[in-house]
Amino acid sequence: MAEPQVYRVGVIGCGRAGTTRARAFDVHPRCEVVAIADTDPENLALGCERFGVAGYTTWDEMLSSEELDITMPVLPVEPNADAVVASAQAGVRAIFCEKPLTARLSEADRMVEECANRGVPLAAGVMVSSHADYLKAYALAADGEIGQVRRINLYEGNGQGGCHGLNLARKCAGKAPIQHVIGKAEGDASSDYEEPYDDAVTGFGRLGGVMCFANGIECYSSYGEITGCGIEVVGDEGVIRNWNNTALGLSLWKRGPERPHGLVEVRGAFEPWREEPRRYDAEGWLDPGQVMRGIVDDIVRALDTGEPLQSTTGDDLRHALEMAIALRESHRRGHAEVALPLEDRSLVMYPERSRWHYKKQIHGPEWYREQMSHGKRD
Repeated sequence: MAEPQVYRVGVIGCGRAGTTRARAFDVHPRCEVVAIADTDPENLALGCERFGVAGYTTWDEMLSSEELDITMPVLPVEPNADAVVASAQAGVRAIFCEKPLTARLSEADRMVEECANRGVPLAAGVMVSSHADYLKAYALAADGEIGQVRRINLYEGNGQGGCHGLNLARKCAGKAPIQHVIGKAEGDASSDYEEPYDDAVTGFGRLGGVMCFANGIECYSSYGEITGCGIEVVGDEGVIRNWNNTALGLSLWKRGPERPHGLVEVRGAFEPWREEPRRYDAEGWLDPGQVMRGIVDDIVRALDTGEPLQSTTGDDLRHALEMAIALRESHRRGHAEVALPLEDRSLVMYPERSRWHYKKQIHGPEWYREQMSHGKRD
């Protein structure tokens, strides 16, 4: 019997986050990091030394020189779209891209459609929404475990293009199309920026409102400070909830014979939340984390079987960005209903400055070197 294929991985951006993401691929028995591209010579030299691989100053050079199965762009958000599209056009078989996906709807369309047209799975973002417990929660909601889902309560500011809360809400609603939203935003809703940013004098902050899905589910998103709950998926026979949209700790509550008019927690339905620091392994590498390791497993499974990704995809984050922009557009129009899909694909929502631009340029070389030292104890 032939040995299973080992997938060749090319890293695009081996900086602060890219290092640990790359380690998650390299430590997987079915993957191997074989090349790195980075425009920062300091990062490139350190990454090549740590992984023992060839280095390139541009992704185009790497893509034309190496036979790659997977690319891993972990970059400031601004060049994300070009890196993903170039990877797909170069013939790679799968891509992992960090969050947020991009800022402009037309760029999100370009990324997702280029990959879809070429049959390239595009995984996007290290988010707890990709964890097995959340996959189970989506399935329980879809299978009627809490009865018919009527409402989703989301307690979330919906920053960074809605990649956490809005993405979760859509998945819990079975990824049904959204008919319309009515939204509100903090600050100056006419600003494209989530906070004072570059040349913008003012910005807006958190987003909220009402989203009406085509299957009848309504999502009410509130950005007020509410302790102890990040999301509630409410059915007529029970509730799935969590206190934090970026952590484990889901719980399942159902009607029972002993409480016909109330809800009882179903113990053991999900993993309990535990605050455990990420540890260093025997080779000095920081553990990439359970969620990232699971995403790599999922990419390998998708390549092996041809089945769709179960973890969060570029298309998921495209929808989340569209939802976030629609909420802001509603506020701009006097809280009017805004229908989806949005016709104007030129609409944009920039992430915070330290995500759109290179953190090293913002925080300085010394801060960045100290951050890079966390990925591996050299």
